[in-house]
Amino acid sequence: MNRIKIYCDGAFSFLRNQGGWAFVALVDDVKVKSDFFPVYSTTNNRMEIQAAIEACLWAKNNNITEFTLYTDSMYVIGTMTLNYKRNKNTDLWPLLDQAVSGLIITWTHVKGHTGDKYNELCDALAVAASHVDIKE
Repeated sequence: MNRIKIYCDGAFSFLRNQGGWAFVALVDDVKVKSDFFPVYSTTNNRMEIQAAIEACLWAKNNNITEFTLYTDSMYVIGTMTLNYKRNKNTDLWPLLDQAVSGLIITWTHVKGHTGDKYNELCDALAVAASHVDIKE
């Protein structure tokens, strides 16, 4: 079992036309890092991809080369592990490919909104980011 787990999630607010991404990193089940960021004029799927990119970049920047990445996005899981076609968000997939290069990742789907502590935390951070006041 990997001692490093990273949860990631994306969110989108239709009312604000704004999304947010978030990730939470754990070492031996202790939270060591969380981050989130708002993005204007985006989509939920783009935020799910961006969350995975940011999580992987954080891991690389901290010399973490092997971890389990948890996401509630079957879009991300399916694209990275099941050869889903990349018909949309074609600008982000190469960034994710680059971010995962050299990493050993166990991609794990977690069902959203079912009480998983860190998935819920990521969701809350991503939703909060989607509601932060930002300038266009």
